[in-house]
Amino acid sequence: MRLVFCGSGNFAVTTLVRLVEDGHEIATVFTNPDRPAGRGSKMHPTPVKDKAVELGLSVYQPHNLKGSEPVELLKNCGADLSVVVAYGQLIPKAMLAVPKFGFINLHASVLPKYRGAAPVPHAILNGEKKTGVTVFKLNERFDAGDVLGIREIEILPDDTSASVLDKLAPIGAELVREVVGEFNAGWVQPVPQPEQMATRAPKLEKEDGLIDWSMPRDHIERMTRAFNPWPLAYSFLHCGGVPVRVVVLKVEEAEMPHKSAAPGTVIHADGKEGIIVMAGDGPLWLRRIKPAGKREMSGVEYARGAKISIGSRMG
Repeated sequence: MRLVFCGSGNFAVTTLVRLVEDGHEIATVFTNPDRPAGRGSKMHPTPVKDKAVELGLSVYQPHNLKGSEPVELLKNCGADLSVVVAYGQLIPKAMLAVPKFGFINLHASVLPKYRGAAPVPHAILNGEKKTGVTVFKLNERFDAGDVLGIREIEILPDDTSASVLDKLAPIGAELVREVVGEFNAGWVQPVPQPEQMATRAPKLEKEDGLIDWSMPRDHIERMTRAFNPWPLAYSFLHCGGVPVRVVVLKVEEAEMPHKSAAPGTVIHADGKEGIIVMAGDGPLWLRRIKPAGKREMSGVEYARGAKISIGSRMG
């Protein structure tokens, strides 16, 4: 089939490669513009652009899809179908009907649960035991089109958003491959989503990672996994002087006896056992952390080099 591919993030690269390997003709690739990042704000292309250039594909990078130019380009492509994966832009109504078979989208949840920009982090944060991928037909409503295929996986106790997405990427690519084949064969069977089961997974903001130590320990533990790799769970250590921003990568419930203390209070800190902070329903070990300006390390390592007094506050 002749396809247009719309994608930007790492999650989309596996699907693009799979479609090319399967012999489909990619008329062009829509991806987000290069953006400044890192020291010196050097311009960086999206992962999809990098791969598309490597594969010798045509690339189009509109800042948005408003106006007539994207529509005319899509018409000129003469595509049978457009595939959208982690693109990051809303496809307007004027574009949806241009390809012969319209647009399909690969979404990292089992729809209709977790419609939105951050389905995997929200699934982990909410304690879901399973997640998956869905391919659905795009329409004017957000993530609400008819389902064309679903695959599920378990969320393991040590899974982060990064590890779940790594597992879902090849599964999703294979599902897209199957659905494209069904369009080519003319026997797709769309299934409407049950609206009463719909839930939301809105875009994350940097501030979402700030830990509220009054929350239960299991919620804080899920934060450290749900928000990895972004925005990362973090807190500020107040121990004299300027508060230190500390990214919290792994925690574990502490079983040691403890005195009553307010949430966020450091109740233990030494170079042998590490750092324990009181949460809403009990103490937590800080097993892996990354203090501002330092490498990732264990709580034991940090306690050896930092003067952390009992009664210091995290918050």
